[in-house]
Amino acid sequence: MKQKKVQSLSRKLFVNFILSCLLPIVVVSFLVSYLFGTYQYQEIRSRAENNTKLISAYMTKYLNDIDNLTKAPYYHSFFQSRTPFEDLTPYDQNKVGEEIGKLLQLTTYSREDFGDMLVMSDGNVLYFNTSDWYQYLPTIHPLTGRSWYQSALDKNGRVAIIPEKDMTGADEEEELDTGSFYISRKLNNMFLQDQENVIMLNLKTDDFENLFSSLTSKAPLIIAFTNDEDQLIYSNKPLTKTQTAALKQQKVNYDHRNWLCFSQTLEHYPLTVHVLLSASYVIDRMAIFLFMAAACCLLCSILGYAMFKKNNYWIERPTYHIKAVLGELQVGNLNSRCEPLVIREFNEIGTSINAMAKQLQETIRNEYELKLAQKNLQLQALQSQIQPHFIINTIYSFITLNQIGEQEALNDAFYSFAHLLRYVLSRSRETTLGAELDFLNDYCSLCLLRFGNRLSYEINCSEEFKSLSMPKLLLQPLVENAVIHGIIDSHQILHIDILGYRDDDRLYIQVSDDGCGMSEEQLEMLRHDIDSPSSNSIGLRNVCRRISLNYGPEYKVSIESAEGLGTMIMLCFPWKMSDNMSDDMEEERAKKEEQDVQDPISR
Repeated sequence: MKQKKVQSLSRKLFVNFILSCLLPIVVVSFLVSYLFGTYQYQEIRSRAENNTKLISAYMTKYLNDIDNLTKAPYYHSFFQSRTPFEDLTPYDQNKVGEEIGKLLQLTTYSREDFGDMLVMSDGNVLYFNTSDWYQYLPTIHPLTGRSWYQSALDKNGRVAIIPEKDMTGADEEEELDTGSFYISRKLNNMFLQDQENVIMLNLKTDDFENLFSSLTSKAPLIIAFTNDEDQLIYSNKPLTKTQTAALKQQKVNYDHRNWLCFSQTLEHYPLTVHVLLSASYVIDRMAIFLFMAAACCLLCSILGYAMFKKNNYWIERPTYHIKAVLGELQVGNLNSRCEPLVIREFNEIGTSINAMAKQLQETIRNEYELKLAQKNLQLQALQSQIQPHFIINTIYSFITLNQIGEQEALNDAFYSFAHLLRYVLSRSRETTLGAELDFLNDYCSLCLLRFGNRLSYEINCSEEFKSLSMPKLLLQPLVENAVIHGIIDSHQILHIDILGYRDDDRLYIQVSDDGCGMSEEQLEMLRHDIDSPSSNSIGLRNVCRRISLNYGPEYKVSIESAEGLGTMIMLCFPWKMSDNMSDDMEEERAKKEEQDVQDPISR
């Protein structure tokens, strides 16, 4: 068996302090910080997602207003008539333009976010409202080639959203201007399907900066809008074409840091809202909790170690005293005792050691006396099991069988007698119930040689009980008493029953006979006699004493008898399985099997 490593009490307590106190504090602190950090991370993500939804809802409402405004010219009779713009007189053309302007000015009067506004029909300008009017003159810059014009025709009645500058010509690293963007749509004429009627609005993004400032003040956010062609419409931070293209990948590198992107496309408009959250900001927020956890753990460690060193002194001092007393007891000085100690627990240990030393002195003395008593009882048991007259009678029976020529019966008798002597003379003190019953069977078979038909016996015991452990030579004195005292008449037939059964955790062996029995006075005298040191019932007293010494006073021998009806003796001992026999029993069993093989007498 591998010897365990011995450790000092101080070191053991220090290890236990770390495992039971310091380590849980560290684990709990970092766990709490991790949970709070994770919560903070989820909170920031949730806030960014909510901001995305909030901005998307605002832009939907904003575009709804713009969408309704662009539908205003529908209500003018020109867009519902069958007359092309070229067929109108210059006067009517000018009048249509004035009426459309008045219609639009009613809804755009107080809007500061509106820039340029333009209405066209088949390449002709019906109405324009711009401070830079010359750029919309068809003779200088053809309007039909503008991106907002072509996008409106492609959408065929749906709103088109176009950036202020064409992105296709921009450099990859060039920052894109998002100061404004265009809203355009085709105004379909139900009578003239080929007529190209287009309305264009230029919208300023200055109000977006003020609107989103409250959101960006709580966390570093980048808010950007792209159209259905992934062109940048608006951004509160300058973005390059490469960064704009990366918005679809949900991860953007901006200012040498990674940003998480949360996107949502509007349901009815070609616009996608992007909210970018700095990943380093999230990590920094989690690092704050980790730092607080580390600081808390360090502080707890310092305070805990200081308290441990102080308390360790009060532990080591009484420990050394107890160790010294135990050293004296170890070398045989059983008179050594612990002094009263300051700490209650150690004082209780010292009191227990003093009581143990006193009890040890008494135990040694009692153990010595017990061994002497057991040795004497064992000698008495060996002397009482096989009486000389039994051996003599058995030998005479052998002679008789030989004279009458019962060779087979004589062989069986010799075989049983040899087994009986081998079992009695074996060195083992413990046996199994099965071996004890085999010995009893050999003993009874030899008794039959003497008494013949005047004696019969029956052994009933379950096979599961035969592996139970028990002291050797307990049952034979009971059967011997039944034979000696049960047969008093030469014509009487004595029947002996040996029964084994279990009740809860106890095993009961019952030996009963139908002999002459005893009167109540004789029974009480016998019960008293077997407890007396000067008893004449050596066999019964030996059995009772050995059971009590092996198992305790609660396991005894009980006797019941009635005159003319027989006697019953009950043995009670604990249910104890014998998984492994002792070395002596194993050796004796091996010798027995070897001798049985070599025995020239066949049973």
